[in-house]
Amino acid sequence: MNSVWILKNHKGFSLLEVLITILVVSFGLLGMAALVVSGVRSNNIAHYRSVASKQTEDIADRMRANLVGASAGSYDALSATIPTSNECVTNACSAVQIAVYDHAQWNTANSILLPGGVGTVSGNLAAGYLITLMWREKELGGEVDPNCPGGVPTNTRCFLTRFVP
Repeated sequence: MNSVWILKNHKGFSLLEVLITILVVSFGLLGMAALVVSGVRSNNIAHYRSVASKQTEDIADRMRANLVGASAGSYDALSATIPTSNECVTNACSAVQIAVYDHAQWNTANSILLPGGVGTVSGNLAAGYLITLMWREKELGGEVDPNCPGGVPTNTRCFLTRFVP
């Protein structure tokens, strides 16, 4: 009689255990999903920074390859706009035309490789150049990167490189 009484009091106990187990496992799965999302976001940010690094190397290499144009001041103030230029791969171009072509090619690549990507170059051959790449990064949460110059929109990330050819 004693054993029947024990069984009656424990009716439904395994169902409660299953519900608690499902609750604990679901919280664990939610935590893992948050980790995956965070990893993807960090990977995206790292990708854009890697692209920005390569793009600053690209314009620096273009300037080194055209030292005559750099000496003439053709790279001293490259703006964020994409200029119209001659096609200098198959046509003969002067050093100044090559600088305009480099500027156009570089900022076209920036706009393709980075979301809202634009680049500027300022400085001169004697003092060195400051290469600035800017792109939109929604992970900034409405802020502006402190490295960015004044007047840039929110959610803008900037990558700055000082360069002396």
